[in-house]
Amino acid sequence: MKNETGYFEGRELKKLFYQWWLPESGEIRAYIIAIHGWGSHSDRMKIPAEYFTGKGYAVYSFDLRGHFRNASDMLGHIDSMDHIQKDLVLFMDVIKEIAKDKKIFLMGHSFGGLISLIYAINHPTLDGVLVSSPLLGMFMKLSMGKKVIKSISKTLVKLAPNKVLNNIIDQNQLTSDLKILKQHIADKHRIEVISAKSASEIDTYSKWAVENASQLICPVLIMQAGKDKIVDKEKTKEFFNKVESKDKTYREYPDFLHELWNEKGRAQVYQDMYVWLEKHL
Repeated sequence: MKNETGYFEGRELKKLFYQWWLPESGEIRAYIIAIHGWGSHSDRMKIPAEYFTGKGYAVYSFDLRGHFRNASDMLGHIDSMDHIQKDLVLFMDVIKEIAKDKKIFLMGHSFGGLISLIYAINHPTLDGVLVSSPLLGMFMKLSMGKKVIKSISKTLVKLAPNKVLNNIIDQNQLTSDLKILKQHIADKHRIEVISAKSASEIDTYSKWAVENASQLICPVLIMQAGKDKIVDKEKTKEFFNKVESKDKTYREYPDFLHELWNEKGRAQVYQDMYVWLEKHL
């Protein structure tokens, strides 16, 4: 697997870091844009990339604003979800130039899943979208003193939108794979903060996504962890039931924690994703 890095121009010409993984040899079958979750970064897409490059797919990912290499001076802050969507539109343009006539699929986990579904709703010609444990319901357990994201007052967002709050997720609730869990805990580039504005934007747009799910008409595969303690899986089901696409698939993995792509039994998850992708080439 080949791994390279670069920069593209996001919204307002901001230079954003991205990286990609390519098969060692052979023709590329299709392209995948992978969007990481909140507090994470594009390096976490290495494991999915190892699998899909082995199947002939190219995988591209970028650090979201407020995260690792693209954090600027505001770690854990995004001005708006619209800005993230604009970055994704511009990144998609970059990949389209590279992919030529090959298909491009959008793949996202958790917060990245929410971003991917919003994009898919607004871009019905998308070749397909795959999401893992999407953040359609707010975090169920967060450490913000005595607050959780959805209890943040509108007053705080208006008076101090850049105020940073603790957003500490129990790493043990992410995966049961001890090797990967240790890597997560040792990861110095993960973030455990979120600005009041970011929290408000996530709350607003997760509700928007559920309300507008019927407008999603491109092919979609939604995967949900059965033992998810991070997001509300009932919201995932509600979203799926509202989707109007004639080509929609829901998979729930009963004994899995939040990070399906990093769980012990992930071989089945990847097999399901691969089969779905092959049917849509």
